Amino acid sequence: MKSKISFFNPGLFKSTLRRFWPLWAIHFAGWFLVMPMLTLINSMGSNRYDDFVFTMSESAIFAAPIVAFIMAIISAMAVFSFMYSSRSTGLIASLPIRREAIFGSVWLGGLTAVTGSNIVIALLTFLFSLGTDVNSALALKAICTWLGVYSMQFILFFGIASITAVMTGSIVVLPILYVIFNFLVFGMEAIIRMHFSYLIWGMSNLSYDCVLDFLSPIIYMTGDFVPHVGYRTVPYAFDSFSSMSSTRECIAFTFDHWLPVIIYCVVGLIFSAAALMMFRKRRMESAGDVVAVRCLRPVFKYGVAACSALCGGLLLYAMLYSLFNVPALSVVIMIPSMIVFAFIGYFGAKMLLEKSFHVFRGGWVGFIVICCLCAVFTLCCDLDVFGIGSYIPDLSSIQSVSVYSAGEIKQPGAIESYRELHLKILSQKDKYEKLGESSDISSSLLFAYTLKNGRTITREYDIPGDDEICEEYYDLMNSPAILIERFTPRIPVTVENCISAVLWTADGYEVELAPEQAVDFYENALLPDIMAGRKIIGGDAYYIATLSISLRSSDESQSDDYSDLMVDISTDCTECIAWIQNNFGSELLTLPDTNE
Repeated sequence: MKSKISFFNPGLFKSTLRRFWPLWAIHFAGWFLVMPMLTLINSMGSNRYDDFVFTMSESAIFAAPIVAFIMAIISAMAVFSFMYSSRSTGLIASLPIRREAIFGSVWLGGLTAVTGSNIVIALLTFLFSLGTDVNSALALKAICTWLGVYSMQFILFFGIASITAVMTGSIVVLPILYVIFNFLVFGMEAIIRMHFSYLIWGMSNLSYDCVLDFLSPIIYMTGDFVPHVGYRTVPYAFDSFSSMSSTRECIAFTFDHWLPVIIYCVVGLIFSAAALMMFRKRRMESAGDVVAVRCLRPVFKYGVAACSALCGGLLLYAMLYSLFNVPALSVVIMIPSMIVFAFIGYFGAKMLLEKSFHVFRGGWVGFIVICCLCAVFTLCCDLDVFGIGSYIPDLSSIQSVSVYSAGEIKQPGAIESYRELHLKILSQKDKYEKLGESSDISSSLLFAYTLKNGRTITREYDIPGDDEICEEYYDLMNSPAILIERFTPRIPVTVENCISAVLWTADGYEVELAPEQAVDFYENALLPDIMAGRKIIGGDAYYIATLSISLRSSDESQSDDYSDLMVDISTDCTECIAWIQNNFGSELLTLPDTNE
């Protein structure tokens, strides 16, 4: 009769729980103090908050990925510690237990200790929350949301920690590999985008739009993985001053990111299964090796070399470029900079793998391949082989465009005009790329597109200030449609909403305006200048004063809503100048002499 393969050994499972009980106790105590204990204190206090359990659950879910990230690597270092010394590996190998049972028992021990304590924490928190006038069903939903989210996040990170634990034979290297594994894609994308900003004309490093952040779960989940808590204000009594008092009542607790959390959980289980497969083939005598799986050694060596070339090469390039500051030499400087650090990374990785400093007699073929790849990468960026710098999103996919001075523009006609201007710049790339490098006086023209899917595409160009492109760029932002959008605050400019208004002049005068004056200036001076198409914002505008208006909603239900309007008054703003001179005298403003 054929025997079945067992993936579980009760004795080893119990030993894992017993040996590392201080770790499990610390984890339990930490969450106990944060959730059940604080909930109990709130229930027994004189000033009880009925919505405390929802606020606490919201905060716990926000902190869950960070706690899971840390707890997973600590648990993996504990339960897989037998793999990192010759004595312990010899002991575990002498046991009459298959490797599948060894791995399954210790892995399940770490998972059970954490998720089991999570269930107890959730149960205690719910029981202690019943001491307040809380919606018990909604409170149970909030606590179970934390339980599900945190437990699945732990499974993900524990799976990542398990596969990195099997890859290495050093407990010191394990947390380093774990951190690299979690941040590798996010970090490399950021570094490569910085290479693009130096080598590809028009690429801007002013904003960073990560496309592959979902491959770095800790980054992705610490973004907006928070629940939505809905409240309503409920009046409940009159106080001693005959004023109605009110309290908040939670009416909804929803978490909209279950699908990615479930996918991440499945990925964690897949990583754990892959770790089991690797553990079955892993040589036990590899304890102490940086990379314990032989087939992964080339991956480690070339991976370290590539990362070193990209990161260190960029740093050395930035230092050298600041000395020479010659854009034409970008490629000449970048390639040697990358090769220098590729050499450090490649042979440094060989030293770690071979545990020897004598690594220079062989392996040069691999280093030459890395050098060729560095040169190809740099040349592809400089020539923009893949058209990254010339990419402009389709008009139908653009939600808004941001430009210098005018800010975010949502008016469809203006978006189309700026996109056409952008296309015009790209059609004359050879001309403007050379002029931008040789011109002493240039203007930076920014095109930052916000797409309907939430992504941002940013391009920036240095164009000579006297070129027609610059004039068209600023003429567009001074069109009435854009200026109306730019100077129409979220809160209407009314006497009731105006809380302060201050006029500063270039000569150093500061004048406070009454709310009536601020509204009069806005309606009878600024808006007429805008509708007349006069230049209010621009790269070469000569500003003589600045007016700032602070607004607060007069609606009591939105009394904490604030907005500001700041206007730089140029010499072209004839209506604004006339208004200031009529209200405060002609001596307040010093106008430039047009005869000079």
